[in-house]
Amino acid sequence: MAHEILSVKLCQLDDDLGKLHSRIRLSESAGHDQLCSEVQTLRQECDQSALALGDKLRLSKSEYASVLYSYYKKMEELIRDGCSRLQALADRQPEENSPAEAKLLLAEYALDFAHQAANRALLISLDAIDTQRLIQDELERKEI
Repeated sequence: MAHEILSVKLCQLDDDLGKLHSRIRLSESAGHDQLCSEVQTLRQECDQSALALGDKLRLSKSEYASVLYSYYKKMEELIRDGCSRLQALADRQPEENSPAEAKLLLAEYALDFAHQAANRALLISLDAIDTQRLIQDELERKEI
C-alpha cells in the first residue's frame, strides 16, 4: 500500500517539476508584461495550493495530521516573516546587491531547500516502507 501511495505522489511531483522546468525555460524569452502575468498566476496557484494543503491537514481526523498542521502553520508564519525581513534588508542595502541578484540568490536557496525537502521525503518514505515490511513479516511469522 505504501508503495502505491508514494508512487502516485512521486508522479505528481514529476509532473510539477516538469512544469517548473517549462515555466523557467519560457520565462527566458518572455517580456516584462508576460512575466508579470506569470508571477501573478503562480502566486495565485501557490496560495490556492497552500490553502488546500492546510485545509486537508486541518480537516483530517488523524492526530498525526493535526500535529503536522500546527507545524505547517508555524512554517507559513516563519516564511512570511523571513520574506519581510529579507525585503527590508534589500531596501536598506540596495547598493550591495541589485534587486535581481538578491532575488536570484533567494531562488537558488529556495531550490536548495526544495532539494533538501525531497531528500527528507525520500528518507521518511523509505523508513515508512521498511516499517510496513517489518510489520508484514511479523504477521506472516505469526501465521506460520
